[in-house]
Amino acid sequence: MSTSSSEIRKQLSALPFWGALTAREQETMQSCAQIRSYARDELIYSKEQECLGLIRVLSGSVRTFMLSAEGREVRLYRVDEKDTDVLSASCVMNQITFETQMVADSDCTLLIVPAVCLSNFKENNLHVRSFLFEKLGERFSDVMLKMQAILFTRLDQRIAQALLSRGSTTVRITHEQLAGEINSTREAVSRILKDMERQSLIRLGRGQITLSDPDALRMLAGEENP
Repeated sequence: MSTSSSEIRKQLSALPFWGALTAREQETMQSCAQIRSYARDELIYSKEQECLGLIRVLSGSVRTFMLSAEGREVRLYRVDEKDTDVLSASCVMNQITFETQMVADSDCTLLIVPAVCLSNFKENNLHVRSFLFEKLGERFSDVMLKMQAILFTRLDQRIAQALLSRGSTTVRITHEQLAGEINSTREAVSRILKDMERQSLIRLGRGQITLSDPDALRMLAGEENP
């Protein structure tokens, strides 16, 4: 699907460093940037593909993960609407030394500044370079928090945190989807959910989970009392 130059410029203008670019630099970035759409579960980036570049999610969401030696997906973080990511620019950012993959978590549309274009800006524009390293630091922080949760947080606490993070008392999610989100197995998650239901914390339904006692779940999740 072709996208007008004016639409690309409009989306580029939302990037924090856009106003610090010269008119010529803006024209250069506008000429190489692209807007692409992906269907849910479509692969966006992996080590087998060419370096992608900087992405900004215009609609939908993207999940970033690593694959274990057994082929199990270890989810690192999700990139939601209006957020940007640079881990798909590994050939531009030499500090990225581990391999990640990106898949559309839902139907999504992305603004992409290709690596070949981004590399030139990184070398010649301080504002772009500062933004890239700042975003890289944020993402590594996200990854470390995820690893900390996997290694040191009880499974029931992780489940409570995931359910509460949706911001609704009715969470439309399957046991398998929830297991993938918190990097566990469906069997283990189902067992904990049934225990929670017996304690009247939640009510299980087909493809959804109702939070019967959000306050108790917050205590389980380790959050402050409301």
